[in-house]
Amino acid sequence: MTLAVPMLLTAVTACSGNSSDNAGGSDGPGASGAATDAGKPEPVTLSFLSAWNGGGSSFPQDQVNNPVAQRVKEVTGVTLKMESITTNETEKLNTIFASGTVPDIVNAPFWSTTGGEGQVIKKAALEGQLLDLTPYLDKYPNVKKLLTTGVAKDFAEFELNSPDFQGKTYVIPMQTPDGTLESIHNWNYGLYARGDILKALNVNPEDIDTEEELFDLLVKIKNGNFKDISGKPVIPAGTMHDGWDYGQFLRGWSDYNISDFREENGKLTFWMFSKDEEEKLLFMRKIIGNGLFDPEAFSNTDTMANEKLTTGKLAVFGAQSMLATLQNTLYKTNPEMQYELLGPMKNKSGQIATQVEKPGRSGFPVIFLSAKIKNPDAALRFLDYINSDEGRLLAYWGIEGQHYQMVNGVPKWIPEVKQKFDENTDLKRDAGLNYLNANFIGGFSPDVAWPKTEDEKTKWEKLEESFSKKMPIKIIDKVSANYLEREWPKYQQYLDATSSLNYGDEFEKALFAKTDEQALKILHDIQDKFRAAGAEEMTEFVAQKAAERTDIGF
Repeated sequence: MTLAVPMLLTAVTACSGNSSDNAGGSDGPGASGAATDAGKPEPVTLSFLSAWNGGGSSFPQDQVNNPVAQRVKEVTGVTLKMESITTNETEKLNTIFASGTVPDIVNAPFWSTTGGEGQVIKKAALEGQLLDLTPYLDKYPNVKKLLTTGVAKDFAEFELNSPDFQGKTYVIPMQTPDGTLESIHNWNYGLYARGDILKALNVNPEDIDTEEELFDLLVKIKNGNFKDISGKPVIPAGTMHDGWDYGQFLRGWSDYNISDFREENGKLTFWMFSKDEEEKLLFMRKIIGNGLFDPEAFSNTDTMANEKLTTGKLAVFGAQSMLATLQNTLYKTNPEMQYELLGPMKNKSGQIATQVEKPGRSGFPVIFLSAKIKNPDAALRFLDYINSDEGRLLAYWGIEGQHYQMVNGVPKWIPEVKQKFDENTDLKRDAGLNYLNANFIGGFSPDVAWPKTEDEKTKWEKLEESFSKKMPIKIIDKVSANYLEREWPKYQQYLDATSSLNYGDEFEKALFAKTDEQALKILHDIQDKFRAAGAEEMTEFVAQKAAERTDIGF
């Protein structure tokens, strides 16, 4: 995401589908970001998978004939056949790699190469299922810039450019900031409660900032006989799909951390062995056992979760603000039910529990291409164009003269178009003004590039900003201690020993055990398996290495 206000590219040069043609040039005035010659681009249809549960929410109803898609096809020749998932991201990636049915382009989570989706992607890359992008990068400069812009230095060194890749490039970062602190996106994770319920209980949302106060509030909600929009009893608390994000109910045991290690009583501890884990488990069991938490939270599909959210069935939910979904549903039918941010909750240090970031982003969505893709140049030409000045304008603002006008070098919505989009963001989505920026743009910040005056912002944008002001991002400019563990001689042995272990699944299982004793046994059993694999020995090694440096953060 970039600081400079992009210049409108007044002329679009037709691009060739010939893979040997130059695809770009500089990302500046007159650069289309696509191959150029006198001919029309060769039409090509590419399959695209958004490997995110619920990722299809940005897709227009008509994927082909919306104005933005038509413009993309005109400039790059590319038409996308888009697919999304409603299942677990890791499971979907395992399925496509195991079956050899990898779509041409995939957008997927990439938080680490040592676990989860990132580990699956890395394994597939090393097995030859992902296209090595290295030979193409100089030809597509706008894509090449994405590999470094807004990416944390340590993450780039150890994850994005893992030594195991031997200098090859397999993934392209998406949704990274433009390299400035101002462009780091605040996701506004927190707990949100229905405003009408808070009002009825005479509760000030800012007063609910500890787990004890939260528990008391949930009890009052349960006993308050509150209803959803269809007159059915509310669920005091819940989450979105797959339990995302029940961690928001446990922020009192969090801190400003950038690694898996914790400093406790003058000693470094692996996070999993912290006493906090027992306390978190017992608190969640307390709210579940008292009927205060949605028993389906961990099995919710995206559809199920959205139904509960948009009918006001969840009195309190933990996640992002979900405004994109709520403003067109519940907030239209029942504006009095508008959710308010609780707290913000306090962490174990008594500070605001908020988003912790390094100056660059560590972990992000990535794009990768199938090794079997028949026309990689078409895919890269498409990505290069979307990440040019002109392409970003198209992605965020649509067609000049139809959706926006340039005013003093800055795009502004045509008033009647803005009114329609503000009233119903589905219209904006179906015009094609969501799917490109949600899936294919990195190293850029629209809010920094095109700052809005207060009178231009919708009430929902102002509401989102109000949440961000209450939970400002905490910046820690350190190297994560996680990367020191890779120097441990037994590191690969540890990874192999823990590859089949899933702490999160066991923790969730413990939440529903019959007794606290049984729950703690489940917790201790999985902890013991990580100990047996060498987690404590690894922690001692990291502590020794960290003592030799001054730039390590925990």
